[in-house]
Amino acid sequence: MFNEIDQTILKLFKEESGYSISKQAGLPYQTVQDLRNGKSSLEKARYETIKSLYEYAKNQGY
Repeated sequence: MFNEIDQTILKLFKEESGYSISKQAGLPYQTVQDLRNGKSSLEKARYETIKSLYEYAKNQGY
């Protein structure tokens, strides 16, 4: 299950800009950038952050 979530979020990061993800998922830009650039890891991110990213990605068809 976690692998599917990780893969979906990583695909989102490759396809969309940090700014777009931030605005559409309702997350701080710096949080999205830190996750995209590897400064923070998905495994240690807050549940609400992962949930927002995953739901946004699924709604976009990723």
